[in-house]
Amino acid sequence: MNETLTEEEPLFPEAEIKFATFWSRFGAFFLDGIIILVITLPITILNVMTWKIPYLFVLTSLIAIAYKPFMEYRFGATVGKMAARLRVVGHSFGKVTLKEELSRVSFYLIPQILQQTLTFTVYISNSFYSINDYTAFNNRVVYANPSLRWLNGIVIILLIADTICFFSNYQRRALHDVYAGTYVIEVDNPI
Repeated sequence: MNETLTEEEPLFPEAEIKFATFWSRFGAFFLDGIIILVITLPITILNVMTWKIPYLFVLTSLIAIAYKPFMEYRFGATVGKMAARLRVVGHSFGKVTLKEELSRVSFYLIPQILQQTLTFTVYISNSFYSINDYTAFNNRVVYANPSLRWLNGIVIILLIADTICFFSNYQRRALHDVYAGTYVIEVDNPI
């Protein structure tokens, strides 16, 4: 019970940690969104308008779904977070564990998987082959899956709760960070 700290060990490690700001996290999120769009949107548009390969949608969905948890678990940050000099860390400010990362992203990963599954039903329907433009495709997805509006509503509520939680604590932890026991911190070397 009687532990002694060396001179190099801070008494309160989090006192030396700079927690990520709202705008740095938002900027990282925005950049990551652009990266995913640049990779998946051209393939999706060409697939809807020309190729008509349902399982190509599965591939682009897997890329979009796996990007964040893979990057944050493997490297501690997505490309956007690296550019903003941020890192996701676990409860003891060390490398995030797989369990922590999956808990962290589950708030948005589960609705995203549901949305992609509902969208896939359009890809495998007979009407998919008669769709020739992306707007008609989006309209068909919404028409075929009215529950997507509820799902999007739930995501918006989670986003609002996440933001309120972020501004409600000095560690700037969003609700998904609190749930998973993670932090997003500023670092000098993001990799």
